Order: sequence, then structure tokens, then C-alpha cells
Amino acid sequence: MKLKKFFIRTVLAVSILNFMNVNLTFAQVPSKQALVQTKEAKIKTDKMDNTGNIDKNTDKKEKTTILAKEENIIPSKTLFSVALSKVLLGMILAKEENIIPSKTLDNATENKVENVEFKSAILNWPEIPNAVMYELIVKNIDTQEVLFTKYNIYASGYQLDNSEVNLSQNLKWQVRGLDENKVPVSDYTKPRLLHKGEMYKLNWQNKGDEYKLEDFSRCEYATYLVAKDVEISPLKITTHFDKMDYMPVYPVYSWVPVKNADHYKIDVFYVPKYDFNNIEKIASYTCPQGMDYYDNKAYTKKGLYFFNVQAYDKNNHKLAEAKNSYFTVKQDNVKVAALGDSITHGGGAVSTPPSATLYNWETYANLPVLNIGFSGNLTSNMLNRFDNDVLSFNPKILVVMGGVNDIRTGVKAETVINNLTSIKQKCQQHNIIPVFLTVTSVNPPRMKSVINLDISEGWDKERLKINEWIEKQPYHVDVASGLMDEQGYLADNMTTDGLHPDFEGKKHIGELVGDYLRANFPDIVNN
Repeated sequence: MKLKKFFIRTVLAVSILNFMNVNLTFAQVPSKQALVQTKEAKIKTDKMDNTGNIDKNTDKKEKTTILAKEENIIPSKTLFSVALSKVLLGMILAKEENIIPSKTLDNATENKVENVEFKSAILNWPEIPNAVMYELIVKNIDTQEVLFTKYNIYASGYQLDNSEVNLSQNLKWQVRGLDENKVPVSDYTKPRLLHKGEMYKLNWQNKGDEYKLEDFSRCEYATYLVAKDVEISPLKITTHFDKMDYMPVYPVYSWVPVKNADHYKIDVFYVPKYDFNNIEKIASYTCPQGMDYYDNKAYTKKGLYFFNVQAYDKNNHKLAEAKNSYFTVKQDNVKVAALGDSITHGGGAVSTPPSATLYNWETYANLPVLNIGFSGNLTSNMLNRFDNDVLSFNPKILVVMGGVNDIRTGVKAETVINNLTSIKQKCQQHNIIPVFLTVTSVNPPRMKSVINLDISEGWDKERLKINEWIEKQPYHVDVASGLMDEQGYLADNMTTDGLHPDFEGKKHIGELVGDYLRANFPDIVNN
């Protein structure tokens, strides 16, 4: 009988998941947010012409059609196991959080909750390739009238306030990606219904500082509807830690921005030997209004961690919180690690942080790669943190990619080569195989126009000198040449800000690295 009940519940859970955009989500330097704000001030404020010019984006759009589909943006090697986890966890949460599921997608009013006044709707969606920002539209299902439009949304989510649109109506919402000039880079996503399938009568409970194991596996859904009488709203975490083979050594915490928030507090905890009676608070940060925070602490100690994020207004009154978003640091049998700067750390299209897998080249290597990148690093920084960050995991292969920040800021090639040589020597001393990646080019006009960033004179000559040294190393991969245009610049279709490769560029790097490692070190990466 118990087995029969479990089977029935599983079938029901799978059915619900078919129409719910269920995500198990968990993790730019702070200056990146400033760059976004700087760009936002420069963007035209007049409304989008829906029939406007999108021809220049046609090639980019065609290349990313599959990934831009809302349900399949990121390919996953562990899709089945993740889906199974979602099913099991979904059944638990449906019982605990009073989920109101939909029976059909055709009858939009079937699951409308009556006699409930909502304060806000917290929306979340998968990142769209090459989108600097998003446009959100909300329509009345019955009349098809557009009731709300919002541009300049830089996070992959938005808190829709009841003052912006009457949430008691039958509503549906869609988003599309825009570039830095508000030109569409994707079609609108498929409509999401606010009152069915994704709608929850959420009684948000603050559990204080008591933590239990069962609290650490929570399904995170595309939509929260928050009742008016809820004082502290849920805060939607947007990290993709659960989709990564390894937790990044330097995590970036990200979330859907909270209305009227003045600052956020992030607390990080360690659970020694999974003993929840002896939890250690290991870090606490306060950051200004924004959507992400870059942790400068290296998480090299094996075990279970979790982080909480809280939003406060100017009077230090708590507005929202997210609790118990966990991640696990693995140390055993690390075969491949990647040491580098922001290109290795992740992030792209100006606003998407490294906590999303879309712009992490490690995503596309099709083999597990430990991310030891840190945004803004020079090769000297990479060398200085080698002993702590690399040796803590003792990988068999270390992919090394650095130098673009050096040439950007005027560091000479000789200095960069000396730093890379020292990294090579450290690898050899510890029986680690170094694999060097060529330094990618930049696009100075885009750097200036998009993020108002200059570059040192003679950067191109210094870059070529560094790459000449790299190409003489026993193990190296030329990832740079395939990203350049005829001028030798980072091609326009490969970058938004002129400094970082975006989706196509990261995919190019990841696939080349993965193919190279499988071809040259099959005994290591395939075992």
C-alpha cells in the first residue's frame, strides 16, 4: 500500500513539474553592479519599438535558439538525477508550503485563489543568452490587454508589486532579452500563468536560528505570490550551484532584487561533519542595493555550507529573507581545476553574475572542472593564491588562463610570462599537469562605449608576446584565435562589453578545452 501511494504521489509530482518551471537554485566583483548602473544611465529612456530593428541580431539569435528556450537553456549531464530530486522534493514541499497546483493549463481561472489579497509576486526566469537586461510584460488573460511593462531589469527576476498591477486578476507574464541598446535578442518566453501551476498561498515562517537537515533541500519555483499580511517576504535566490559539478572556490551569491531594499546582509555557515548542533558562522557581509555579492573568501575546506540573505530598508527593518541555500565543497579526487580571472570565474553580458552557468566555460567542457577563477585577478594574484586555492584540492590537471587584466592595465608581457612560469614550476613541484590557454583579445571600442573602460596602449603587442610563450608550452590550447575578427579584436558577436566573451565565446572555450583534455589525457579524465 505504501509503495502504491508513493507511486501515485510520484506520478502527480511529475505531472505538476511538467507545467511548472521548477528550478533547484542555489551561486563581478561589486564594481560590476556599478558598471550596470553606469550603463543604465546611458541607455535611452524612450520606449521600445516592438517592430524595431532586430536584423543585426539575427545570426546571434539563430545560434542561440535552442538555449533561449525557457525550459532548456542550460544543457545538463545530470538532468535525470536533478529531475528525480525535484520530484521527490516537490512532493515534500507541496505538503509543507501549501502549494496550490493546477489541474489543467487550458482553464486559466480554475485555480484562482479567492478572498486572498496579495502584496507582491516574485518572478524568476532562466537567463537568456546575450541579454544585458530583460523586458517584462504582464497581460490580463481574459482581455489580452497588456497591464504592465518594465524595462531595465538586470536580474533574471522581478518583484511585481500589487501597486503596479492588480494581482487579484487572471494574469500571465512573459519576458524577452534585450541588448545594451534595448534591442531584442530573443523572442518572448512562453506565457507563465500567475494563478495556476506556479501559484502558492505562501505563509512565510521565520524559523529563527534553528536549522534542521530537512530544511536544506527546498524546491525553488518560478513564482512566489506573497499575501498582503506577510511581513517578511521570501527572497528568491538565483544561483546555480546545484547545476555545477563543483562549487566555485569563490562563490557569488545572487538574488531577485527586493523593492525598497537599502542593503542586504549575507551570512555564511559551515556544518562540521554534518552536525547541525554545532553550526559555525564563518562569514558575514553587508552589501548595498543590488542583485549579487562576490565573496572574496576561498572555500577550500571540505563539507557542507549554507548561506542566508536578508534585505533591509533604510531604517534597518527586515523586508525579506532567504534561508538555508546550501552548497558542498568537494576535495577528493579532483581531476581538473581551472585557475584564472573573470573569464574563468564566469559571468557575462555585463549583468549576469558567475553564479549562473550560462557564461561559465566550464559548463561546456562536458567534464567536471573545479572553478578557481576570481574576477579582476592579475597573473600575480593567481600566483599568490596558488598554494591555498590550488593545493587544497590537489588536481591532476590545472587549466591556467590569465593575462587579459594585465595587458588591460599596462603590465608588461615579461612580467606576465614570469608569473605564468612560476605557476608552471609550482605545478611541476606538486605533480600537477599545467595546461595553458592563450590570452583572449579585447574590443576597445566596445569597452569604451558599453562600460566606459580604457585600455593601455600597446596591449595587442604584449598579448602576442604572452601567447608566443604559451604556444611553446608542452600543453596548451589556442582559445583566442577563434574569438577574433579581422582586426584582431574580440569579435562583436562574441562579446557585449568588449572585455569578456559571452555565450558563444564561453561555449567555444569550454568545448575546445574539453576536447583537448579528453584527447590528451584520456586516462585521467575518463576514469
